[in-house]
Amino acid sequence: MTSSPSTTSATPASLSELEQGLEHLKVANYYLRVALDQVADGVVIVESEASDPKCGPKVIFSNAAAAMLAGADPETGLRGLGLNDLVAGDDDATTLLQGLRLAVENGGCHECECHLQSLRTQAPVRCTWRVRAVFNSLRKLLNFTILISPSHSAAPAKTEARPAADDLDAQSVQLRKENLAALAQGIAHDVNNLLGPVTVRLSALLQQLQDQPALAQELQLVFTGLKRARQFTSQVVNASKATPRKHEATDIAALMHDTVEFAGAGSNVQVCVRNDDNLRLALADPVKLSQVLQNLVMNGIQAMPHGGYMDVEAHNYMVGALGDGSLKPGPHVHIIVRDRGCGIAKENLQRLFRESFTTKADGNGIGLTTCKRFIDEMGGEIRVTSTPNVGTEFSVTLPAASGSGTTRQLIPADAAPVPLKHGKGKVLIVDDEDDLRKVAHMILTRCGYEVVQCDNGQDAVKIYQSLFRTGTPPDVVLMDLTLRGGMNGTETAAEILHLDPDARIVCTSGSVTQEVQMVFLERGFVGVLPKPYEAGELTQTVHRIATMMKRN
Repeated sequence: MTSSPSTTSATPASLSELEQGLEHLKVANYYLRVALDQVADGVVIVESEASDPKCGPKVIFSNAAAAMLAGADPETGLRGLGLNDLVAGDDDATTLLQGLRLAVENGGCHECECHLQSLRTQAPVRCTWRVRAVFNSLRKLLNFTILISPSHSAAPAKTEARPAADDLDAQSVQLRKENLAALAQGIAHDVNNLLGPVTVRLSALLQQLQDQPALAQELQLVFTGLKRARQFTSQVVNASKATPRKHEATDIAALMHDTVEFAGAGSNVQVCVRNDDNLRLALADPVKLSQVLQNLVMNGIQAMPHGGYMDVEAHNYMVGALGDGSLKPGPHVHIIVRDRGCGIAKENLQRLFRESFTTKADGNGIGLTTCKRFIDEMGGEIRVTSTPNVGTEFSVTLPAASGSGTTRQLIPADAAPVPLKHGKGKVLIVDDEDDLRKVAHMILTRCGYEVVQCDNGQDAVKIYQSLFRTGTPPDVVLMDLTLRGGMNGTETAAEILHLDPDARIVCTSGSVTQEVQMVFLERGFVGVLPKPYEAGELTQTVHRIATMMKRN
């Protein structure tokens, strides 16, 4: 009996949909792995049941931080090890296994403390283990996710039968923050990939417009905005880490002029910038402060749809011995952003800095809330006064730093692109972002390099192997970490280094933090080129690596 036409015709479509679904899952899984590698705490996922009672439940997945904490090989991580292999002794093993059991009994969460056994040294580290039992929709236990972080105190491990409800709430909030941190890393990575082709093209184009100063000036403003966007995505990555960025002496006058020029470009509002001649430096995070000023200026411009004048001023300010609200006594810097717009109703003034509040139909209400949080983190204060149909004035007060100066802390509006560097050699570009790969190919070719490109790890290994066998291996390999499907960048680099230990591979990624860079250098990469990069940064890096001595 033959199959019906409908059954036969449905099979290829079903297979195609299945393959497409599997590919989407593979891509999503890899992006999640990259994001989890940026989380400051160790993350391990273990079996729901121990397949070997002597070892305990085995590790299914571990991130880079977990491998570093345990002193494991970054390539293999902790996968395959049992929990009993990770702790220092029988007592710790009993505590941790009891923690798994209590997490199941308590509906999902438990926290305990025990020692993490280093795989390289004999000095175990006392850590906090936050255990979450993961269930499916039918309440079947799937696995355990454990966050591991070094303990800041020598308090004994928690062994109470059932943690308090507020402890569970705190753990849930902490886990949500860590999940958001991982999500932020992934978003920053994708944004950097989008900025990449534009940044490379524009930085190269600007160096060809010396005879067209008017056009060059317009494009320079766009280029400066792209570079600041790169700073902001880097800030997202840094903000997701456990260690906050240190505040630094910041030239408010320079930052104010640069930020206002960018925020006010193209509007019908004239922004007048003034500051004291002997203005003090402020102790601040310049990137976050620039975002605050940009937000306030743009809000003022939006409040003046028919145009007009705005004031942005900065003055020295002294807080008296009794303090001023949350401001401590001593020298400060006072920044004023004043518009002559529609103003804010009195009943709305106290609600401006709440997350749920916005008067804009398409707003989400988090702009001023974020501004306040940034200023609070810097030890300062933001205030607002407003009169309907007259205007609004925001004032930001920050503690002053010692000394004075005019060093610019942000990218100035006239910052020239990094100059191109010509050279010779063969470059292999491995990147699945087609636009970025093609424009990098174009720039390097113009600068004298022979370029080969591909979009996946399997082809990269084949190309390198073919060139290596003919005695003409690439002088430089530019390796993206997030390759869709098949091998990722780290796995591809390992294959190439296994074939040729002298291969010179540069890691290119939009999500590698300063701390994690060392991990990749330890894996055999000879350099890191963060995305989005300029054309000049690309050629300078390739020239430096291509001319470096072969490694022993």
